[in-house]
Amino acid sequence: MRRTEKKMRDEKNCGFFPGRMVMGGIISLMSVFLFSPLFAAETLRLEDAIAEALSRNPDIQVARGEEEISSNNVHIGNAGLLPRIDLAGTVSYQDNEEALSTGLREFTSTSASLQASYTLFDGFGNIYTFKKLKSAGRLGRLGARNAIEGIILRVAEAYYRLADASAALDVAREALAISEERLKRARLRSDYGQANSLEVLSATVDANADSVAWKEASLARSNANRTLNLLLNRPVEAEYSIESAVVFERELKADAFLQKARQVYSEYLSARESVKQAEYDLAIARSDFFPELGVQAGYGYSNTVEGFKPGTDDLSGAFSAALTLNLNLFNGFQSSIRSQNARISLRNKKLLEQKALSDLEKLVADTWDEYRNALDIFDFQKKNQETAELNFRRSKELYVLGQLTSTAFREAQLNLINAKKSISSAAYNARILELRLKRLSGSLVKEEDVVGEVTSDE
Repeated sequence: MRRTEKKMRDEKNCGFFPGRMVMGGIISLMSVFLFSPLFAAETLRLEDAIAEALSRNPDIQVARGEEEISSNNVHIGNAGLLPRIDLAGTVSYQDNEEALSTGLREFTSTSASLQASYTLFDGFGNIYTFKKLKSAGRLGRLGARNAIEGIILRVAEAYYRLADASAALDVAREALAISEERLKRARLRSDYGQANSLEVLSATVDANADSVAWKEASLARSNANRTLNLLLNRPVEAEYSIESAVVFERELKADAFLQKARQVYSEYLSARESVKQAEYDLAIARSDFFPELGVQAGYGYSNTVEGFKPGTDDLSGAFSAALTLNLNLFNGFQSSIRSQNARISLRNKKLLEQKALSDLEKLVADTWDEYRNALDIFDFQKKNQETAELNFRRSKELYVLGQLTSTAFREAQLNLINAKKSISSAAYNARILELRLKRLSGSLVKEEDVVGEVTSDE
């Protein structure tokens, strides 16, 4: 026994005591971490992160650009409701071996004209084309809003994932400090002959395991930090602290969410708007069976001179006007096929609208149940953490008095670690689900912060 104790003291004095080098590295790493500028950095609130994403996220800027394109396309000119005006001019030279009726063998003809044409009636095809353009504009805004809200939700999720990772890192740091204290105590007990080398080795193993857990938690937090930076278009290594407090809105009602989601959820509204587009396509296809009435008018100048002499001298002007009527009698059944396909497409769009409503109702119900379940789990984890803390405090007291084994103390410590991790994850998971419900009800962000208001043309 004395030889063993002497050998252990010699090893300690020589610096080769088991775990000595490991713990030295741990202490160095912890000092670097504790004095890191991370804790002196700015505090980023979720509201600030969302506002920053709205102004800087590249995907949001692209979505707004796509929405602007769809808005630009909503114009009566794209529907053929404005007249067409063309300016045309020609200069031609001819050299004939035989004189023509003009008596000129070699001559130059010059002409210039201004022509205008307008469709007065085409079976209301241009009217419905304009309605379809406005519907496409609303679809573009809905698509942009859906994309932007999805990105904002990703920002919120990344924010709380970072909060969860930060909390896990704090727990890992605290566990490492407890294990380090336990290892020091075990060494002292061993030095005074109150503990054997097995207890020291066990404490060393646990300290090493906690150091690995701390390193993994540190890596997880760094990854979560970079993910949020990417969404905010910040430098990926930018550091800041975040708010860890979470407040839930427990007075939320499921029926209110479903009713609001039917009115504002962009994916469902897109399905409804697609039905309108199909109705306009059917009306446009039917316009092929009506006559097309148009008017044309023009004023032009022309002259013919002998030889090669292009120019505008001695031009004579003339006005022309025409009323045109076209009625297609047969085009190989193309109009009939287009009309049949439009009716089939309309039927399909209505089926997809019904499916979209069912999907929305299921999504709201699933998210609501998950949210309520997450709140219940959070309440349970709060009680569990209180029990785990009480158990750990009592276990520590008994362990210090030598009335509890290191194995039982380690078990109490692990229970406390798991309880703290669980309550943190439960809180942030419930908050994320609450934000998903807010997205379904259109209250995640303000309408003016996303895109222009989506209105009906009726």
